Formats: sequence, structure tokens, C-alpha cells
Amino acid sequence: PGGFSFRKFNAMLLSTSLCFPWLIFCTSAFDNFLPFPNVTTPSLNKNGAYPESLQSNFKLAFSNRYGEYADAQLNQTLHSFTVSLWLWGTEKYASLSIFTYGNSTRYSVALLRKNYSYYVGINGRYHNCSSYSLLSSSPSHLLVTWNSGWGNVSVYKDGYQVCTANLQQGGVIEKGGEFRIGGSYGFRGEIAYLNVYNTFTNTTEDVRSYRRRSFSDPSAIIPWNAFLLNTHGTVRILPEYDIFKNTFTRLKCHPTGMELILLRVGFNFLDPRELVLLNDACRPTLVNSTHVIFFANLSDCGTEVIEYRYSSVLYHNEVRLRGSPSRVVRQADAINRTRVEGKLRSISFDCWYYMTTVHQPIYAPHITSFHKGGKIGSTNGYKITLYHNSNFSHAFTEQEYPINVEMEKEVFVEVALLRREQSPDIWINRCRATPSADYWDPVRYDLIEDGCPNATDDHIQYYNTSRLGVRRFSFQTFRFNDYPSAVVFLHCQIQFCDPADAYSRCRRGLNIC
Repeated sequence: PGGFSFRKFNAMLLSTSLCFPWLIFCTSAFDNFLPFPNVTTPSLNKNGAYPESLQSNFKLAFSNRYGEYADAQLNQTLHSFTVSLWLWGTEKYASLSIFTYGNSTRYSVALLRKNYSYYVGINGRYHNCSSYSLLSSSPSHLLVTWNSGWGNVSVYKDGYQVCTANLQQGGVIEKGGEFRIGGSYGFRGEIAYLNVYNTFTNTTEDVRSYRRRSFSDPSAIIPWNAFLLNTHGTVRILPEYDIFKNTFTRLKCHPTGMELILLRVGFNFLDPRELVLLNDACRPTLVNSTHVIFFANLSDCGTEVIEYRYSSVLYHNEVRLRGSPSRVVRQADAINRTRVEGKLRSISFDCWYYMTTVHQPIYAPHITSFHKGGKIGSTNGYKITLYHNSNFSHAFTEQEYPINVEMEKEVFVEVALLRREQSPDIWINRCRATPSADYWDPVRYDLIEDGCPNATDDHIQYYNTSRLGVRRFSFQTFRFNDYPSAVVFLHCQIQFCDPADAYSRCRRGLNIC
């Protein structure tokens, strides 16, 4: 699988990135998750509430300005509670409010930072929790739980207890106050899926189960959407994708392909019959009342390689609505002023694969074109192709890249001008091999230098051809000592010339080597 990508290096540069695995599953990642309708701003229905499918994937963004907060009312007295939320932000501020509950004179419940120390508070009594950092630049799950009978209050971060104390045994949290996110000390960062429950949580499994409640929970006494309905100041309501996708999608990276599982409870507005992969012919492999499952073969369904590292490659595909464009968006198309009405853009999924063999090098072509004088029109008219044989009659297909070649075998390379009107002929000025896609990788081997084969390598051979704008050569396979299992990238720089000019590089050819 794969496709052509273009990069500028100096004057004119083309890069081709093609890959095929002899690999095993390593890890996975997701991108560009855009599942819900009206993702720009939530809108209320005629009953003054959000549509059910929109209550899940929004977050509140705070900029630490005065008067920024979201609030909701508590309508029952509590003898125990659990507050579950996701947040991410910065710790550079000495004081901040994550959440508080109470009235204008006293906080009955508080999780805040003052003078660079975190505190959890119950009915005016506070415990210092500064042994652990509660904020980070990536989303973290926090859970605060308290029980009147024992007076135990605990703070959990990402499923692990980071703070515990005994506060206000026998006390109660009186109803009628205001539960506030942000507020008096301000907050800088983002908060999502804050739900308040009237239960105490004290088992590891129960604590971690709250991480999976990335939605407005109807079982909560104050659900997340209650805060979305009551924001104040310059708090922004933004779509949230990363936490939600980890709750309602599962990815399995198999040796021959990637399996994406969608939990239908998180995608109840989607019609599985309208969903396809990057190749419209690839549809769900299984649909039932609870799941929609896709399987993307690594060599089919539009699966492509989007990143290389020394001994691994990243494969990518997307679930999208049939007939909708893929993830590639030109800069001119990056904005629009139309309302999104219940449309899914894409659910992207990726898997890293490691190379399993160090005995056979694998090759991926890149091409660099440049011109020392004059003007060349387009930069997308040149191609490098690898062939099976010396008569250049059987090219490797895109599905075969990067090719797996035994040691001490020949690799046959053709560099061709696709648009003859740009220049009548070309010469290969340089071909370099690297263990990464970086032309300037310090680990490299030059096959051709200044238009001539590497003088220290006897296994490089040029092939004559009568076709203008086409040059061919071969070399014997090798691997890099420091990175024996890495994909070997070929980067070729192409010089353009007039073959009628007796002094041009094309006319002089190998005679000056």
C-alpha cells in the first residue's frame, strides 16, 4: 500500500513513500476523530437541552480569566459523593480552582491549588495533597470520593490513589449550593466529563470504571451536560475526541491488518450501511446490535504508510461516510462556513509494525529533482521505479513496496521524466541510501556521486536506453550495520539537460567519471 507524498528539499524535490510489511504488530494510535454532528458549537433543542448524542463529546476550555466558570445546582443532601472528571492544563500558576461546591461564605467540597499546593476540602477542613501533581499537558482522569460514615476522602489520578485523609466524619453536604468548575482562583486548561454521584467509591475496579464514563452520565446526580448549559465569562465549549474515542472504539493490530471496533452506544446516530474505509469497496465485516467492526488489510482497502522509523512503519486507514473525501485537505479548503448536520468526517486509526527480519534489506524509493539553471515547470512529473529484472519489463507494484530483497541480489532502478515537455532529457546526479526518510540522515551511503557511480563500489551498473528522459542503473543489496532491520530509502537527485548540447551532462554521461 502507499501513495506519493511531496516534499521540498532545495530547488525542486519529489518524495515517494511506499511500504509493505514483513512485520509484526507493535502498538497503535488514533488521529482526526470527528464523530459527532454540529461539532463547531452545541445547540439547544426546543426543550432547552442538548440532543442526547451531543451531550458526550464536549470539553470546557479555560484561559485563567476572571469570571470564567461553569456551574450547576445540587438538589439533594449528600452523605457520600464521587466526582469524576478529565482534565489537562498547566501548573505554572500558584493558585487555581478545579472545582468547588458551597455558597458565598464556605466551600463544602473543594479541589483547588493555593500557593503551589493542592488541597482537597470537606466542609471547611482541608488536607494538603501536594505529594503528587494533578495536572499535566495530556488528559488525566481524576476522581474525588468521600464517605460520611468513615470521614474518608480520597483522590485518584488515572486509577491510582494519590491522596487520602479523614475529614468531617459524620458530616453531610447540604443541598442547595452551587457546584462550580473553575471560579474564584481561576483555571487554565481544559476539563471534560465531570459527573457528580451520590455514592462512595473504594475499590480499584470501581475507580477505574469511572474512566470509561466519557459522556454525560444519566445516573449522575449532576451530569456533565448540566455544566455545558451553564457557562460564564469567556469559557469556550469545544468538541472533545481523544477521550471519547478511547471509550467507544477498540483497535487490534494483527499481522495482516488492522481491526477497528466501534461500540454502537457511542455512535447511535450512524448508519453502518453508509460507512466505508478509504477504499469505498471496504465495508464493515460485522454489524450487530452492539458493535460495528472493520478490518483493513495492510495491502488493501486504501491502507497506507504515513510514517517510517528505523525498523518500523506506521500504517493508516480511516472509517468515513461513503462518498465523503479522505483526510487530505488543501490549505484553501481548511475552513468553511457551512453548518455540519449530523455528518461523520472520519475515524482514523493507525498501527505501528516492527520488521521481523534482519537478513533481508527492504527498500523504499525517494526522488529528489533539481535544475542548475533555467526553469522547470511542475515538480510532480518525475518518478523512480524499482524492477524485478535487468530488462526492466516487470516493475514492482505499489503494493509490494518497500521491496524485500535477499542479500547480494540486484536492485534495478529506473528514474523517468513523466512530462516530456518539461525537459528533453535527465541525468542522475546523485543517489543516496539512508535508514530513514531523511535525506540528510548522518547514516548514509552514496551509490552515485556527481553523476558517477561510487568509485569504491564495484556492484553499481548503468544500463543504456534509447528513451529520452529515462535513466537506469542497478546495485547490489546491502544493509546498514547500525540499523540492520531498517527500511533502506533511496534518494535520487536528477539533473535536466539538453541532449543536443555537446557539453551537457547528459551528452558526456559516464565519459567524465
